[in-house]
This record gives sequence, C-alpha cells and structure tokens, in this order.
Amino acid sequence: MKNFLIKGLAVLFSILFLNSWTAGAGEPKVLRIIENDWPPYYFKEKSGPLPGFARELLDHCLPRLGFETEFVFYPVKRMYTYLAKGEIDIALFSYRKSREDLVHYSSEPLFVSGYRPVVRAGTNIRIQSLSDFDSLTIGHLAGLKYSKDFLSYIEKRRGAGTLVTSITGDSCLRMLTEGMIDVFVDIENTVRWRAKQMGFTDQIEILSYDIRTRDYFVTLSKTSPRIVDKIDFLKKMDECLRTMKTDGRYREIAAKYGL
Repeated sequence: MKNFLIKGLAVLFSILFLNSWTAGAGEPKVLRIIENDWPPYYFKEKSGPLPGFARELLDHCLPRLGFETEFVFYPVKRMYTYLAKGEIDIALFSYRKSREDLVHYSSEPLFVSGYRPVVRAGTNIRIQSLSDFDSLTIGHLAGLKYSKDFLSYIEKRRGAGTLVTSITGDSCLRMLTEGMIDVFVDIENTVRWRAKQMGFTDQIEILSYDIRTRDYFVTLSKTSPRIVDKIDFLKKMDECLRTMKTDGRYREIAAKYGL
C-alpha cells in the first residue's frame, strides 16, 4: 500500500509539473486573442462558413497546448492598451523592434503577407517607384501603416489634399472599379479575397511593385497573467506550427483560403 501511494503521488506531481507552464494556479486556461478585420486571415463578420486562416491555425495549436481560445475585436489603439495591461494575450504582428517592449515574439512565421498597388484592369498603369504615384488619384485605407517610406508619401499626399481616404477595404475596391481613384495599396491576399467576394476579380490588377513584404508571428503580451512561462509557451507554439507545415495540415488549411 505504501509503495502504491508513493507511485500515485509521483504520477500526480509529474502531471502538475508538466502543466505548470500553461497557467497560474486557479487561473482560467482561456487565452484572449485580438481578431482584426483582416480577410482571409481573420473575419470581423462571421456570416460565412470559414473562420479565417489565422484563426484556424491558432484553433489547431492552442488546444494542443492546453488552452481554450476567446477571439475579441478592438480598434488598434485599444488593442495596444489591452496588450500592455495583459487583458489581451495574443496578437499577430510583423517584427518591429519597438514592439519588443510590449510583446514576446515567436520565431516560426504564421504566414507571409505583402502590400501591393491595386489598379483597374486594362489601365496599363505601371509603378516602379514612389514618384509613379504622383500623377494618380490615390486611395488610402485609414489605419494602414504600409512601410515607413510609403506612409510618409501618403502623409505628403494628405497634406496636399490629393488623398482619398476610406474606412473599409470594400469601399476602396468600389471606388477603384467606379473610377473615383486610380490606385490604392493594400495586402495582396486581402485584396484578392475581397475582390472575389464582391465579384471584382476580373476588374482589378495587382501590380508587382513591393511596398512591403513581412513575416507575421504569434506574439504574446509580456504582462499576460494566464501564461507563466512565456518563452516555453512560444517554443511549443513554434513546434506546433512547424509540425503543421511538415505534415500537410498547414497546406490543407491554406488551400481553403486560396493561399
């Protein structure tokens, strides 16, 4: 009986030790994840059959790490405030050194995404430098940061009163197809998804000029109270993503979104 009791306690302690990195004692194992209006990675509106590429990846990995997920939507400024307070645990970011004060970065990219100019099909507009935008009526989706150089260019056009600003990606596409603007810049995969949903695929052309292409990573709030060992958590997240990329699961999910 004594040996049986000792073995039982050993098993119990080993289980508690293995789970200790996931959450503090008495805390719920539910992670809050910021969800942007960013198709096909995230969808603000859940009317369609697909949850979003990034959401599917996270919903695959996080339960395997012992967590449930709660996806929340907030404006950008509030998102940063809540990350700083630890009220949001996870956000997806490209690397920026200034963000290291706020979050820990994983090392395995969740996906790669690039900003490209979008024009009407058949216009023969070609862009090889920022100066090629000068003669064009340019649209801008409020809140996009692009690259440092292109954002500076956008601010210059705003100051000159020659910028048409929109609050949604759908309206940028409508203004383009209706001839109200000549060009706008957005994430290529997002534009392709929106154009397909709106029936505009044949009416637009995405140019090859690269405004900015970046890897996007899972990042974890440095003040998250729900994860004790944050570095170990991110290592396990990286391992899950690498496994998905080698066993075919990643490609299977990506194919549903045309990625």
